[in-house]
Amino acid sequence: MDDNQLTRVLIAEDDFLVGEMIEGALDDMGYIVIGKATNGRQAVELTQSLRPDVVIMDIEMPSLGGLEALRQIYEQCPTPTVVLTAYNTPRLVKKASAAGAGAYLIKPPNVQEMERAIMIAIARFGDLLELRRLNNELQQQNETLQAALAKVKQLSGLLPICASCKKIRDDAGYWHQVEVYIQNHSEADFSHGVCPDCIQTLYPELFQEIIDRKEEIIGVLADLGPTDVATVAQAVGLPESNTLNRLRDMVNAGQLRQIKVGEEFFYDLLLGE
Repeated sequence: MDDNQLTRVLIAEDDFLVGEMIEGALDDMGYIVIGKATNGRQAVELTQSLRPDVVIMDIEMPSLGGLEALRQIYEQCPTPTVVLTAYNTPRLVKKASAAGAGAYLIKPPNVQEMERAIMIAIARFGDLLELRRLNNELQQQNETLQAALAKVKQLSGLLPICASCKKIRDDAGYWHQVEVYIQNHSEADFSHGVCPDCIQTLYPELFQEIIDRKEEIIGVLADLGPTDVATVAQAVGLPESNTLNRLRDMVNAGQLRQIKVGEEFFYDLLLGE
């Protein structure tokens, strides 16, 4: 009974005799009754002002129903709550739990059931708050995801494209460069470069120089075996940054392999070259 004497209870019951019976039983068990509400609205107000340790709430009450009062208490001033009901149905229990109830009692409750229900409601309260926090967090994540998805533009269907210049016609009949059209209809951006085929067509001398440099690199690696960038750069007479770009291109093209030893990278001919 010592623990009960520290527990402050608010009773929300519109039936005077039932309320008196519950108060008497609580007094006998050592609980402190700090207030009594006779309707749901008053129950919400007293919970906010008195801050009880637990609320015993009748489901059927005037002014504001017990379930709605439970929801408002759960949202505005979360408090362990025991529901009083004359009906023991799974649907009612489910609705009461969703509204924030931690336990329920069938009228008329006896002393042992009442004490047990209060203990269960207080014990479950922490779990209910954690569940509420997780639900709120999930809802925020869902809202963030929906907002992100709303910003995503998506290309779909048939795109009318010129067979010669490769421009794309929009719905209004205007023709656009491919990269402009895609930028306007997606989240993609472009970094322009020149592919090897176009280099060969537009800049044949430069293309031949690139081929010669690659042959030089292959020759160096054939003589030295696995070699770091600095050594290759010195051998072919190019800056390290240019040499590294050429080595990476050759790795991507399947002409060389990259080997990592500790924190350093070495380049070598493919096995069988």
